Amino acid sequence: MINLYTDRETGKLKGEATVSFDDPPSAKAAIDWFDGRTPPKPPLRPQIPPGPQN
Repeated sequence: MINLYTDRETGKLKGEATVSFDDPPSAKAAIDWFDGRTPPKPPLRPQIPPGPQN
């Protein structure tokens, strides 16, 4: 699942998102693949958030 964040006042995208995966290996594979790649500026810096993992 991908959640795109929007500004509450303008409704425009904020440039932030979260992605949920069904299993930890899929999340790790996505992080490894995207880390450091250069899409349109700025580069993506994927990471697993701190705290409890589901």
